[in-house]
Amino acid sequence: MTHLLLIFLSFFGYFGIGSHSCTPHLRVVPAEVIEDQNRIEWSAEDRLSWDDFQAKPDRNSWRIAAITSSVIQYRYYCENGVLEHGVKSIFLKDESWVKDDARTKRYLAHEQLHFDITEVFARNLRKELAKRTFKCTQAKEFERAINKVLKEWQATQIKYDRETEYSLDKSAQEEWIDMIDEVLEQTEDW
Repeated sequence: MTHLLLIFLSFFGYFGIGSHSCTPHLRVVPAEVIEDQNRIEWSAEDRLSWDDFQAKPDRNSWRIAAITSSVIQYRYYCENGVLEHGVKSIFLKDESWVKDDARTKRYLAHEQLHFDITEVFARNLRKELAKRTFKCTQAKEFERAINKVLKEWQATQIKYDRETEYSLDKSAQEEWIDMIDEVLEQTEDW
């Protein structure tokens, strides 16, 4: 039997008195929703554009400017007594949106970096899972290893927003871009 779990992380962009922010939200997404044209698997070459934010904006939330949704998808199954697995980072086009007044290069760079951070932690998860072999009877230990990385991912996303003041601190934003670019370069094999 194959198990598929997706950890869904949304970032809500807020406008208000000169601010922009993102708040994370986690949930599990069923397997059948990930295999369609509404998903973008992370790629170093293909960057997000505002056209990728295809959900309808929530007009009742006057402070929310954009929602960026990304997923760490992992699958595992038992083969020859061992848990085999796969991990991807996915952007959810049909669950991400932006209001017209938020379509700026600065905000897009900020939201792209959220997706890049998701890829960093997908790589961290692949690396962590490759450190050892899990027997089919060790699914709980396997899940514990996954949950450890996912908690670090969520904490990093929150830290990113706080340190960059949701993209308003241009210097901090550039530092994060440089840092994540370096990590992606160093972990290219994962």
